[in-house]
Amino acid sequence: MNNDLILSIPDTRPYPETANKNELLRYVADILSPKNQAQSKLAQGQLLADIVLQLQQQHTLSLSVALAMVANPAQYRLLWQYLCKALSPQNNDEIQWLAFPVVTVIGAEHSGSLKKATPVAEIKSLLKQHNNWQVIDNAHFLPNLIGSAQLAEITAEDWFVAKQSMKNATEFANQINAQAVSYNQGQQVLVQYAVCYGGSELAEIVGKPLGKAALPLMQVWQALFHQAGTTVFANPMTADLPIAALQHGNAHRRRMALDIFTANAVRSIRLQFPRVGVVIAAEEGGKLLFIFHPIEPNPLQPLVFRHFLTPEEEIPVLVQDFLDLMTECKVEHIHILSEALPAGKIPTYAQAIEMAGGNPFFA
Repeated sequence: MNNDLILSIPDTRPYPETANKNELLRYVADILSPKNQAQSKLAQGQLLADIVLQLQQQHTLSLSVALAMVANPAQYRLLWQYLCKALSPQNNDEIQWLAFPVVTVIGAEHSGSLKKATPVAEIKSLLKQHNNWQVIDNAHFLPNLIGSAQLAEITAEDWFVAKQSMKNATEFANQINAQAVSYNQGQQVLVQYAVCYGGSELAEIVGKPLGKAALPLMQVWQALFHQAGTTVFANPMTADLPIAALQHGNAHRRRMALDIFTANAVRSIRLQFPRVGVVIAAEEGGKLLFIFHPIEPNPLQPLVFRHFLTPEEEIPVLVQDFLDLMTECKVEHIHILSEALPAGKIPTYAQAIEMAGGNPFFA
């Protein structure tokens, strides 16, 4: 595998051209590139303290600016990590909020809505039976599942207030009116979240793999979501803080959407032509393109999947995952472009191989 070629893909996300004087970003820089261990330790404590203070005062402009003005994905991930720390229980009196993402691939003959009632008894029973997570009995689940769009509307300030006490958590939970998640005719990937809260002891299951409970939970979700005229595949994911679960759930949704698009594109081309060509390219505006087109001369328009890069994503990781998928699909004609494409310019495979770049499967 030619890793240098993968690393040559330009990052077209709009990073600032000059260093930002934001105080939080200064702490981030000191943690990532410290002059000594003492500087790193001091910056870690100050970064967390400042984020907590902003959340307490409900004045998070500096944090918002910092997240928007990071210079690279590593800075964003570190800021996000410390925001998650600030939203976690700091003592035994504070509340742990959790969200279990469920990524669902649905093929539907007609539009409709997914059932939204949270199967609380089944979730608790399976997690206790298969993982011995007895602590889940202490969790108070919201009665209905929350979709990605609605969960994203809840701010970090809201979660900070809601974790201060059981009274705050209960009042906040009662204010959430979960809306049903709709689907359209055809095939799509959706994410819903089973949200719960409880004592700080729930922290022991944050980020833990579902393990043996994954398969029976999958069966519960598929039975819940199945309706006449639909085919459903549900993928339950591990629990995390709601803001982190939202990030993980959406990332998994995008990966599954690319997998489905890829399978359909490769199948469609192979029905007419023996060989599939794939172009991987950056596009202006922070996008990564996966372009599918036959090798042979043909009149077909390229099939294009646009991946809008989020601030925390690493391009080499995304591309390596895709190349692993290409290996499984037995597609060897890959061309990575080393220069970004102007917005809207989509080359065919034949045009792309005349441009700067190469096949990552060959050194």
